[in-house]
Amino acid sequence: MILDATVKATFKDASEKLTGYRKRDFIAKVTEDYFDGSARKAETIMGWNRQSVQLGYRLKKHKRCKNPTDLLSSLP
Repeated sequence: MILDATVKATFKDASEKLTGYRKRDFIAKVTEDYFDGSARKAETIMGWNRQSVQLGYRLKKHKRCKNPTDLLSSLP
């Protein structure tokens, strides 16, 4: 999906205003909805860190995870 420049700017602005798990959750959701779940596409088009997107997916999947740093070891 090709995004309009205005939409990209809105997503980037929103992601820059968020921090921590909220930011990762947001970029994971945008990636899922607009980039077919591809962290690589989100990295290329939006400039977001691919590992942050992947971590966001893992955190969404494991909502009850007490220590999110445990999930970092499973990143490729």
